[in-house]
Amino acid sequence: MSMDQAELTPALERVAASVVETHRKRQQVEEELKTAAAAVASLHSQSSSLEASVVDLRRELEQALRVRAQEDAALTKLAQERHTAVEQLAAITREVETFLADKNRTAAQIGTQADATRASLRGIEIEVAAAKTALAAFHSDAKALRERLASVRQTADAVEAQLSEVQSKAHDLDGAADGMAAKVSVITDGLNHAERDRLQIVSAANELRSVSSALETRRAQVKAADDQIEKLLGEKEKQTTALEQQMERLSQIASGSAEMQKIAAVPQAPIQETRFASNGEHKFSHTVDLIGILIPLGFIGRDEASVALELLKAGDVDKFVRTLWSKAMGGPLPGPYRLIIGSALGESGDHKGAMTFFSKALEGKHVDPFLTYLVAVALLRMKRYVDVLRIAQGLARAKNGKVLSYNVEALHLWASGRLDEAEKKLTEALTLPGHTRLHQNETMYNLARLAENRGEARVAALWYEKLASSDATYRDVALHMDSLKTEVHSA
Repeated sequence: MSMDQAELTPALERVAASVVETHRKRQQVEEELKTAAAAVASLHSQSSSLEASVVDLRRELEQALRVRAQEDAALTKLAQERHTAVEQLAAITREVETFLADKNRTAAQIGTQADATRASLRGIEIEVAAAKTALAAFHSDAKALRERLASVRQTADAVEAQLSEVQSKAHDLDGAADGMAAKVSVITDGLNHAERDRLQIVSAANELRSVSSALETRRAQVKAADDQIEKLLGEKEKQTTALEQQMERLSQIASGSAEMQKIAAVPQAPIQETRFASNGEHKFSHTVDLIGILIPLGFIGRDEASVALELLKAGDVDKFVRTLWSKAMGGPLPGPYRLIIGSALGESGDHKGAMTFFSKALEGKHVDPFLTYLVAVALLRMKRYVDVLRIAQGLARAKNGKVLSYNVEALHLWASGRLDEAEKKLTEALTLPGHTRLHQNETMYNLARLAENRGEARVAALWYEKLASSDATYRDVALHMDSLKTEVHSA
């Protein structure tokens, strides 16, 4: 019996130790379960707080979107009203300018005719006085008078008819000297009437100038309204950026929410990018070429040009203008950016906006002559021939602008179909002294393009070769040479 108890004692001790260990582990597990329950409760409270924050943020975002929609509608209506007002002002201004030009031209013609006729009549009076004493010499004097009046006939047809009548009656002048003097008096009275008419025309022109000044004042007011709209657009862009940032933060905070996961799972429409055609044709091809010209000249950085070209490829003119707006309005060198914006607006069909930016590009005391020349080329594409010739005159007076003025005049002749005169003008430009290499390269480029337009492939190739020897990278001259060489070989 004692022997059995001795054998059971170790077994009982092991069982007791096992029970104690099991009890200890159970207590430890209970403590861990309590800790886990506390953590679960804390996570549940945090989840509730996050859901409430998400609801508040969504409510604020919806309110901001509604406000933004109202602002968009107001801005759209204001932009339409501004566009209508600008069109009306531009139409009135063009009519006034045309009327003023016609009146000035008529007044100048009348004044020239009056002066020339008075001079001619003074000669007639002298000849009539001499005819009373020397009728034999009248025929030779009348012939000399007709020779002197040959240059006046184009602008004084009425006087020419009267002089012809005087010449036809010269043989009957023996007893009609006093009658001739009376006719001279009648003609003088007619000239006086013409002078009074000219003064009335000048008075009307002055009144039109006052009306034009009032229109300019109205245009300045419209411009101020335009600047206000642009300011509102800038504020709108900032608000849009802030809303986008709030959306991103909202997506990051509530990435685990089932509702936000559903929103994120909605498929977005793919953005299609407008690309250039293989033949280089594009709605904004001239603006693309313009940016390519300005990059090597240092007027615009390559990074900025890359962004601008991408926006042009996408066809988003509004975003293109907003992107370059700060540099065009307040940058250290705003002229090139204004030129680029004007070119893009012109190619998009907004010629009034283009003219506004072209005018701004020419503002300032020290505008680069080549930049002025590029403005003239852009205006020539818009068929603003009067403005183009005015710029050519300004370049002719500017320092280092003579060669470019010849180029502008040649391009104007080219647009008028006078190709021979255009070629002569460009050839004369190369002979002018003191021109820069850039201006010489542009002249040779225009000569090559002119020859290419006339179908003279060999002549164009020669000009492109001369241009390549001066600057092999100028305006993709290598591509032009390869194309022309192919044409020449095939011919």
